[in-house]
Amino acid sequence: MKSKEEILAQQICECGDKCVADAIEIFQNTSLPFKKAKKLVTECDKNCCRAVLSKLFDMAHFGNFDYEEIERQIQLRHDRTARLLEGLKSDS
Repeated sequence: MKSKEEILAQQICECGDKCVADAIEIFQNTSLPFKKAKKLVTECDKNCCRAVLSKLFDMAHFGNFDYEEIERQIQLRHDRTARLLEGLKSDS
């Protein structure tokens, strides 16, 4: 597992330029519902990072952060993206 600092520095989504720490700060300082708060982080309406942001939003709401789970969710998103890209390359 990466260190807490490394996880906090990871980019949360390629759609925006925010890291995990930025997303936590945004979620902790807003009273907006998830869908609108997510848009503050990603600056888009795509669903590519929905799972990790949903978990992070819940963690911020309850004040208990599971950095292993955050790292796992980010890795799952990267794995899915890599599989999709590989599938597109093999179809060409």
